Amino acid sequence: MVNKVRVNIAGAQYAFATTDSEKYITSLADKLDRDITKLMEANPSLPVTKAAVFCAMDYLDEYQKSTGSAENMRSQIQDYIADAARARTAEDKLRAENEALRREAAALRDQLDRLRRHQEKEKEKEKDKEQQAPDAGNG
Repeated sequence: MVNKVRVNIAGAQYAFATTDSEKYITSLADKLDRDITKLMEANPSLPVTKAAVFCAMDYLDEYQKSTGSAENMRSQIQDYIADAARARTAEDKLRAENEALRREAAALRDQLDRLRRHQEKEKEKEKDKEQQAPDAGNG
């Protein structure tokens, strides 16, 4: 919806047809009016047109710097997103490796248990042979 907004800037009336709210347009006009008035009060011989040009240059300077800052932030955010994706990939890889190592450790524990049981059985067999050997000599 198009709003028709009337404002006063540096003593002149202006009408704007805009889709922005009246409050927003009025706030912009009030800032511009204050800035022009401040320049003209500091420089009484400065014409309104030149004061408006100085304000326009100041606003453009701010806009360019903020645009550059925004682009820099976007670039940093993209770098952070890429870093996060790499970290997620590394985490997934480490989780998979950790799981594989857990399975391997469990398998090695099982193998060690089997070897210990086998070793205990062999020791028991040797004890039995040693006990049977003296008995065989007595008979």
